[in-house]
Amino acid sequence: MSRPALPPPGPSWFPAVMGTGILATLLQLHGGSATGPLHLAAVVVLVLAWAVLLGLGGAFAVRVARRPGTLRATTTDPVVLPMWGTVAMGLLAVGSATVTVLPVAVPGAEALAVGVDAVLWTAGTVLGLATALGFSVVLLRGHPGPPTLVWGLPIVPPMVSATTGTAFAPYLGDGGRFLVVLVTSACFGLALVLGLLVFGIGYHHHWRVSPVALAASPSTWIPLGIVGQSAAAAQAIATAAAPVLAPDAASLAHDVAAGYGVVVLTIGLPLVAWAVVVTARGFLGRMPFTPGWWALTFPVGTLSLGAHLLGAATGSTVLTAVGAVVLAVLCGTWSLCATASLSAVAAARHPGAPTREASRTVRWARMGG
Repeated sequence: MSRPALPPPGPSWFPAVMGTGILATLLQLHGGSATGPLHLAAVVVLVLAWAVLLGLGGAFAVRVARRPGTLRATTTDPVVLPMWGTVAMGLLAVGSATVTVLPVAVPGAEALAVGVDAVLWTAGTVLGLATALGFSVVLLRGHPGPPTLVWGLPIVPPMVSATTGTAFAPYLGDGGRFLVVLVTSACFGLALVLGLLVFGIGYHHHWRVSPVALAASPSTWIPLGIVGQSAAAAQAIATAAAPVLAPDAASLAHDVAAGYGVVVLTIGLPLVAWAVVVTARGFLGRMPFTPGWWALTFPVGTLSLGAHLLGAATGSTVLTAVGAVVLAVLCGTWSLCATASLSAVAAARHPGAPTREASRTVRWARMGG
């Protein structure tokens, strides 16, 4: 069989940055101290996250420099446009991983880590707001083909900004903390409203009109990114807001955030079950590799993060344990995607090497998932 087509370096590959970044963050959150295997693993994965981010970013920059029309093509093609949401989330994920892991690994590097995170958070948030609002306009002007869960990729970034932005609150005075809470809350609301609309359309189409294509099976995990991330964001915002609120208001914010987290994670359970069934069908049907496989990582990571932060906020050891179990699942899916990616890239560099998949999913590969 002929080798499956792979997209060149660019937005389609940034789900790999997202998945690697959140894995580093979660390993450190569960590892805790500066010693132990999870911390060491977090450091290694953080280095990998930076390598993938800089490697993909540099390779894409070279493509744009050599072919000036490349950048415009990725922003005007409604099929490729959603993938810019993964670029925004990749920046946010690596920034969050840096501020979580680096100060523990290198005492005295806290200021550097916060500075790096501030730059990446600002860039990721600006880009994420642009993708969310820009793609919404694209949808209002006319559907870019049949509805798909991939449409949610440019919508989710503001929710990631809502969670990661609260990391700056401890370093600011009351005025700055209030501004952080205000901005992250606005990002939360925007992503939640748009996400409900866009993912609702996608689920309706796949449940009532047309099933998910075999090659697109991993896309069923994309909506779970906003499920887990919003549960995490609610806890993070409530915690950041507590010092600038009256005691009663802070207690109410905590209760509302906890209640929201329980409800949204409960609603996510049947969606997880459906995604598992569809993904299993894809693997049993020998779906070809595309960068879209990386959808099996970041959304899973957000579920772990949401359960972990909700467990910490409520004191629930069950939720904390669930977060740890889901982290173990993430380690497995990340390893699968990393191995498959390296194998696919190696095969692409050796045209004569035999492969087991045909190149019948070129368009899916180009859209990255």
